[in-house]
Amino acid sequence: MSAAAAETRQTGRRRSRGAVESATRGRAWAKTALLAVIFLWCLAPFFWLIMTSLKVEDSALNSPDLFQGPFGFKNYGNVFEQNFDLNLRNSLAVAGMTTILCVVIGSLAGYAIARLPLRGKILLLTGILAVSLFPPVALVPPLYELWLKLGLLNTYEGLYIPYTSFTLPLTIFILTTFFAAIPKELEEAAKVDGATPFKAFFRVILPLAAPGVFAAAIIIFVSAWNEFLLANTFAPRDPEVAQTVPVAISQFTGAVDFQRPIGNITAACVVVTIPMIIVALAFQKRIIAGLTAGSLKG
Repeated sequence: MSAAAAETRQTGRRRSRGAVESATRGRAWAKTALLAVIFLWCLAPFFWLIMTSLKVEDSALNSPDLFQGPFGFKNYGNVFEQNFDLNLRNSLAVAGMTTILCVVIGSLAGYAIARLPLRGKILLLTGILAVSLFPPVALVPPLYELWLKLGLLNTYEGLYIPYTSFTLPLTIFILTTFFAAIPKELEEAAKVDGATPFKAFFRVILPLAAPGVFAAAIIIFVSAWNEFLLANTFAPRDPEVAQTVPVAISQFTGAVDFQRPIGNITAACVVVTIPMIIVALAFQKRIIAGLTAGSLKG
């Protein structure tokens, strides 16, 4: 009787373990299916962009069927025949300079706010963020008049100076949060070893803040790369001077008058988007670490 009871209990345990394993596998499959749906949902616009960019002649404009040709790379050739390589150079120069300025100034300002015994730090950070909420369109007329007098229209400086002003507040906020999460004992140990405050910052704190710096740099670069309003106002025409990618795409023309150049526009968007995707995938771990470190440490 006891042997039968023991066998019954063992059979019940096996069934219980089987039920738990089955439920675990079911939840895993459900999560996988949900992630697959989200992935396809996010990938669909880019798939449409690529397929439309490969349609030649008038098929991109007249046929909603993504798989109906003819297909080819003619649109990509048309894009670069319109000096698009110069626009890419201009966007890279402006976005790169904006990123460098914001990272350098934002790192120093964020470290000072996080470490110095300042009164009203929260109020100071609130004021810095409030600046970033100011609508850029309200500053276009006075900035245009000022840039006209200073000779900054159609120049790189006329673009990356206002870009830096608008993206610097967010940079300071991100880096202040990150620096505040780094233990002060590390700086104190460096100072005991004879390091000056600047050496402690550059040799100890800044390397530890690399994820936050990378996250801020990517956000700044993408923001400056995609900006349209100021670029269209201050450098709207000449690609050999300072016309950026968004402005160039908005001015594309079709092969026939009054025809919308959908194929050329989508091809240019693919050319512009692919480098951003590569950068985001290459540095995704640093970006995620930089955006979440402030909330995980403390």
